[in-house]
Amino acid sequence: MSCRYELVDFGDGRKLESLAGRLVDRPSPAAVSASRREPKLWRQADSRFDLMTKAWDHRTPWPEDTAIDAIGADDQPWLRFPVQPTPFGHIGVFPEQEANWRWLQDSDSAGESSGRSSVPQALNLFAYTGGSTMALARAGFQVAHVDAAKPNVEAAKRLAQANGLGDAPVRYLVDDALAFVQREIRRGNRYHTIVMDPPAYGHGPKSKRKKRTRSADGEQARPAKQAKAWRIQRDLPELLTACLDLVTSRSFRILVTGHSAEMDQADVLDLLRRKIRNRRIGRLEPVFEAGRMSLPDRTGRSLDAGFFVRCSLNC
Repeated sequence: MSCRYELVDFGDGRKLESLAGRLVDRPSPAAVSASRREPKLWRQADSRFDLMTKAWDHRTPWPEDTAIDAIGADDQPWLRFPVQPTPFGHIGVFPEQEANWRWLQDSDSAGESSGRSSVPQALNLFAYTGGSTMALARAGFQVAHVDAAKPNVEAAKRLAQANGLGDAPVRYLVDDALAFVQREIRRGNRYHTIVMDPPAYGHGPKSKRKKRTRSADGEQARPAKQAKAWRIQRDLPELLTACLDLVTSRSFRILVTGHSAEMDQADVLDLLRRKIRNRRIGRLEPVFEAGRMSLPDRTGRSLDAGFFVRCSLNC
């Protein structure tokens, strides 16, 4: 049986997807102004998520072994994602990221050793369930996988196990992105590749302790700082500035993706260029790319799926 993902149709604020043959009807803000092309197919949906009640309605039981394949540059599967319905209407994977995963796997940009390690280092912030982490691990990186939500980190561990990457050199950390980056700067650690998929809004890891505690990676941390709510317009400039203190000086890559209405690729590209301009790495003329991610449906229409900004330097 094919384990491919397919966007079947979209319109009226929703999208109809095939997950290895299972039809799923979910909300999609990007589809609000579009009209459905194949209305009869929507009545055949096996699962539907209702945004008002925040509940799934399954016409048939969801098979526990449902999975979809990510496709590599050679048009062959390279990673299998188990997919399950979440209470937020998600399925545990963002198929629109496939082109970015291929970019991260590019052997010509696989990187050099970073800092004190003889193995190239990568950092994945707001790492969700780990697609980028697995791409980096497959490319030979040691990866720090950082997400504020423990269920996401546990899902990334399961993804690694499902793909024979359970022993890959990945640190799975439940932590606040900025707090972790600031500690890494103080430690003198460096990364060749930094990936982030920041939300428009979000919350840091919950902590019930009022006293100083140890973070997931062993250093003392301030829970109040980690629990600070995230706002992309306010907080992304500070995070990008800090991340530039973490990249290696001769060769690096930065990938920023997002689905925010508050910032688009032009905003992030301009921000990143300004942050890099007055640094030594800016004088080395890194390459910038920016655009929109999208998913094609059966009729050839494209559904917008957020922005991407890439920055790379190979010396």
